[in-house]
Amino acid sequence: MIDYASKASIGLLKRIPAGTFRMGSRFHPREKPARVISLPGFEITHIPVTVQQFDVFLESGAVKERRWWSPAGWDWLNGNAESWGRIDRFTPEGWNAQVRNPVHPVTNVTAFEAEAYCAWLGNVKNKAIRLPTEEEWEYAARGEDGRPFPWGEVFEPQFVNTLESEQLGTVEAASMPADMSPFGVMDMCGNVQQWTASLYTPLPNEILPPGPLRVARGGSFNDTAFGSRTSYRRPYPPGYFYPFLGFRMVVGAV
Repeated sequence: MIDYASKASIGLLKRIPAGTFRMGSRFHPREKPARVISLPGFEITHIPVTVQQFDVFLESGAVKERRWWSPAGWDWLNGNAESWGRIDRFTPEGWNAQVRNPVHPVTNVTAFEAEAYCAWLGNVKNKAIRLPTEEEWEYAARGEDGRPFPWGEVFEPQFVNTLESEQLGTVEAASMPADMSPFGVMDMCGNVQQWTASLYTPLPNEILPPGPLRVARGGSFNDTAFGSRTSYRRPYPPGYFYPFLGFRMVVGAV
């Protein structure tokens, strides 16, 4: 019998110390107003969750267990909530292709799937595991000095997997070492966007899909430099998924 508890992995964690930082910017309406935020310390995964990590959740059969899913997530999984493009909701879109790249970030997962994975892994490892808030994500990405890119003030296309680098798909997590935040967190500017736990409130007259929306953070191979900035915010319904959207985790004691 396969020991899935041993196969499951949180991965390397980076400690983000308690601190104060400037969140937001003046460059996009969704990022306003810029303000000062204080946060307690926390631990966040060094890289986004990879295909091989997520595969243990599927292989073990835990993905089909009700106890790991939120009520809204369980409705989505069973086809009782709106989504698109997936007949099989137990397996991410394009999974056969994804498993050929086990150390790439997992993609095409909804926020519901990301949360179910966190709940399952937390139980396996006896840890409190969840998606980061967008405040935690932005602080981990930009540090205390409010830098627009993880490495500094100026966008460097050779540093990161965005449209400018013309990779046109995911690359191995942490394989572009310059895409590293002041706290040593990797792949915050490029490779894949990442789900957060934070809800999005539409701006006046903003046209968006109906229903609750989640904030996604970070740039991806599908984004330009502007969309890869540490302050940029995107709203998606939690039942949506994209080939450029993954997630990372915050881990604490139970």
